[in-house]
Amino acid sequence: MWTDVLALAAVVLGVFFMLVASFGMLRLPDFTQRIHAPTKAATLGLIFLLLALSLHAREGPVVTKALLALLFIGVTAPVGAHILGRAAKRQGVARPPETDRRRRE
Repeated sequence: MWTDVLALAAVVLGVFFMLVASFGMLRLPDFTQRIHAPTKAATLGLIFLLLALSLHAREGPVVTKALLALLFIGVTAPVGAHILGRAAKRQGVARPPETDRRRRE
């Protein structure tokens, strides 16, 4: 019973963070800021959704696969965002003046 309530709470939190990530993709002004939304909020949302899956299923193989997915996403999401940001900087992707420190100083 309590695990079902915890699983439901984890689903609600996961969906909330996924929604925040999608709003971040729409509202942030430039590419370098937009890559933070899926890296941070969507990863946190996925953590909660996989936690809910583990709490609901309570089977060894399901929990193991969920933990492996968490490990994989936790390692690859920051690396992917770093690579995208570095490639954008090397390609000279324009940044709005309000977010570029070099133009303010």
